[in-house]
Amino acid sequence: MDLRNNCMDSDFEGLNELHKQADACMNAGDFKGALGVARQIQRLGEYPYTSYIVSGLLIDIGSALDKEEIILEGIGLLEKRFNDIATDERLAATASYNRANGYYALYAIKRRRSTFAYFSKTIELDKARHYFRKALEFNSVDPHFVSQIWVNLGNCFDNVGRVVEALDCYEKALKYEPPHSMALGNKGVAIFSYANVAGEHQGAFLKEAYSLISQALRVGVNYQSIPYFSNYLSHIESIFKDKKEVLENFSGYPGYEIKADSKSEQFLIEFCMKNRLYLNLCNFCQRCDAAIGDSVLIKTMIVALNPGESDPIEGDRYLRLSSFLNQIKQDYITARFLLILSQYKELNLDFVDRRVRIIDTLDYSIHNTRVELIKMSFKNLYGILDKIAYFVGYYLGLTIHSRDIDFHTIWYDKYRSKNRTVNSAIMTTQNLALNALFDLHLDFEGDGIYHYLKNTRDALTHRFINIRLNQSSPDDENMTRETLFIRTLELAKLTRSAVLYLLQFVYLEERKRKLGVKDIPILVAQEIPDNLKF
Repeated sequence: MDLRNNCMDSDFEGLNELHKQADACMNAGDFKGALGVARQIQRLGEYPYTSYIVSGLLIDIGSALDKEEIILEGIGLLEKRFNDIATDERLAATASYNRANGYYALYAIKRRRSTFAYFSKTIELDKARHYFRKALEFNSVDPHFVSQIWVNLGNCFDNVGRVVEALDCYEKALKYEPPHSMALGNKGVAIFSYANVAGEHQGAFLKEAYSLISQALRVGVNYQSIPYFSNYLSHIESIFKDKKEVLENFSGYPGYEIKADSKSEQFLIEFCMKNRLYLNLCNFCQRCDAAIGDSVLIKTMIVALNPGESDPIEGDRYLRLSSFLNQIKQDYITARFLLILSQYKELNLDFVDRRVRIIDTLDYSIHNTRVELIKMSFKNLYGILDKIAYFVGYYLGLTIHSRDIDFHTIWYDKYRSKNRTVNSAIMTTQNLALNALFDLHLDFEGDGIYHYLKNTRDALTHRFINIRLNQSSPDDENMTRETLFIRTLELAKLTRSAVLYLLQFVYLEERKRKLGVKDIPILVAQEIPDNLKF
């Protein structure tokens, strides 16, 4: 359906001309003039198409003028006529995109006008993410438009500290439009923040960030963003003494080579690389050998020396927390292996089920070891989130009984209270990486995008999940093996992100502590070599 046909021919011609005038005013920075033109368009009549045009203009103009009431008017107009507008397939995606931009603009105004509130549910930002995702569902054929949606969705994640998801969005944006300037620049800024926890790879991350931001400025970003990106370039230049030699002549990466002693190891490495499941900071780009393996560690930590302690682990905070991280990593690696093993067809597992007597319950349910491997992987992956919560509680010294700590309760003084409040010890950190974990936790809550994963975990742990050959309408307790696999793979990626945010949280807290301590003696912890792990 073409909504433009609902306008009289003369009205449509006038609307088209006025729309061009409004765009010209905005491009020239005359947003008050653009607002006047938008009011002229409104007087043409309340057609769905005029509502579509005016709502988008009001949202853009209100954002530029920092006028919340104009943005709300645009959102309200769009929401009032959205169902009518969405009947035109060519407008549906853009309408959702404009709706998302409206909520993102409201969030941006709130953030500029007051101190950004960490550890709170940001309703406007949640709605922006929701409608950006909705816009992607319409499968627009315009690559620039799709690229812009991914950029804006990435910005939403970056605002709450979820740099891993932000990087993923910017990568997707660049696949649709490789020279997209804002995708290049924002990816560079995200990698810059990533570099803080990159350890020995920090230099490479900073060079990559410099290269991307420089490219963004060459392609051309909007004039408001030029100082923002230029400041990052200046900061990176201040780190390297020889700017021209080190930064401007950056030639990229050598690539990676898979070295495996068996077909099964080859399959494991390829699976992890394809799905970006390694616990390291180079896995997002996969352009050198450092992308293979689970190398993340707590690099440094300030601890009090207690030579009188009989138990060195209990007496050394670094060793204690490293022991927690060791187990988190091993749980993740094992859960990941179970998932990979369920997909490795070279290994015949039929012998495991050969003498198991199973009743045919006439509901087409599947019972075999490969399905159980996926279930075990799922449960173990979700359990890691609870261990991350325990780590946070121990690190911050929260007075919560260890048996009451999980990924959902850790944040609050009274989780089950209707008026629950975030624990003051968590609030006072104002730690963006910890905020990323908090925001991820919200995605698993009642109205969160990953609530279905929590429901699946509850069913697996406390009830039953029925895996069937065919399930036309899968739900949290009835699904096909493929659906269970997809959900488990998604949970694996989220858990990986959570581990990286945990490490970034520790880094940011330790950096604050280091500023208040002088003359720190450096002690080096030993790593266990591979030959002693077996």
